Amino acid sequence: MPHKGEILERAVRKTAISISELARKVDYDRGTIYRHFKDEDLEDSIILKYSKALKNDFRKEFPQLPSYGNLLQEPLNEYRALTLSEALQEADMWKEKYISLLEQYNNLLKKMVDEDK
Repeated sequence: MPHKGEILERAVRKTAISISELARKVDYDRGTIYRHFKDEDLEDSIILKYSKALKNDFRKEFPQLPSYGNLLQEPLNEYRALTLSEALQEADMWKEKYISLLEQYNNLLKKMVDEDK
């Protein structure tokens, strides 16, 4: 009887998706995917991630997997590289949030010190 990793590998091989494309979708490197193929006891969370990426419901092969409704219909969190201008804008946004929170914290500390006097 095939183990979890072998079942995963068979499902991947039946699709037209390359290992490189799958690696990008699940945010693992190719080596990790090949290690998953050899893993006899893959965690359910890992199988669910592949299930979503491959749009393959593994609950048939693994009935113990939790049912999350329309898991396969939910979009994957796919990440892309930011352009330099986007990265600079994001850095400025986080810097402003940090400064704002720091000012609020300082005001709270001042208020607490003033109450103790």
